[in-house]
Amino acid sequence: MNKQKRKRRIGVLFAICLLVGSLLSSCGKEENQRTPVAHLGSDIIYLEEAVFYTRMLQEQWEYSYDEFASGNMWQEEFGDDQGTFADVLKQDVMDTLVRLHLLCVHAKDYEIELTKEEKEVIEKRAASFMETNTPSVLEAAGATKENVEELLEYNELAAKVASAIQEAYNPEIQEEEAQVGKLSYCLFSTMGTYDAEGNHTPFTEEELVQIQEDAEEFALRARELGDITAAGDEISHTIIDVYFNEMTDGGAHEQVAQAARELELGGVSGLIETEDGYYVVQHVSDYDEEATQENIEALKWSGREEYLDGLLEEWKEETPLVIEEDVWETVLVEEMITE
Repeated sequence: MNKQKRKRRIGVLFAICLLVGSLLSSCGKEENQRTPVAHLGSDIIYLEEAVFYTRMLQEQWEYSYDEFASGNMWQEEFGDDQGTFADVLKQDVMDTLVRLHLLCVHAKDYEIELTKEEKEVIEKRAASFMETNTPSVLEAAGATKENVEELLEYNELAAKVASAIQEAYNPEIQEEEAQVGKLSYCLFSTMGTYDAEGNHTPFTEEELVQIQEDAEEFALRARELGDITAAGDEISHTIIDVYFNEMTDGGAHEQVAQAARELELGGVSGLIETEDGYYVVQHVSDYDEEATQENIEALKWSGREEYLDGLLEEWKEETPLVIEEDVWETVLVEEMITE
């Protein structure tokens, strides 16, 4: 289910960035003709915008989860006792609409509005959106160029509010907590080979024995030279550099990162056997100035994200959400809308 969750996050982020959340005047309806699907304090989330976002996100999920689903994915269980794909999608829709509405409701608090230039860019994006989406999806969502512009304007306003909140917050990060060093490793894979069509061919027993012997020879030479990169030049293997510390593996295999921590500075390991194959690693440094500065900025960004999320949670507690369940239940996610 990890792949599903990762793709789910990608689909949600894609939809948020491009499509969602407005006080939608659908197809020219007056405000008092529209149907509320939820009340967020005194603010109203309308059925039309919820339908639009549901269909847009539904389209993304149908493409993203295609490899996991059968003929109709929406009645399948998503996993982790979260309900069906339809249940999880609708929950994401409502969560995102609440987030967007809260940000826009507070736009005046930060003196934020869209400029004429920003609205002109949005107008072009709306036209492009109408041209590039399939007629079946546009029809299902009730999309017109005018209401797509409104959706994008509302989304852009929410993004500006979020940015203003984050930019005004400057978390203090001590260099000591951000300090990272560098490890370098080489992998002798035992996973077999794949052809252009993705067909897998496992290594034979003889090939696996040879791979282990090659890895042992490489490790011995790296220790003799005291330099894994030089050994890679001699024995022609790719060396990967990774920045790491006690808190992060930097993308390296966890066994590799832990082995590097246990080595003395400059030390080279013996063979580290994993499910991927045999690794050899060198503990290159405990402090890299450029990488540490980059990590400081990454931690600041993460701190700003956490601050924004915390503020939104406070706003949610202060702003009761009342969903019109009988209306929300009319938004059905049952049939595939993509061809």
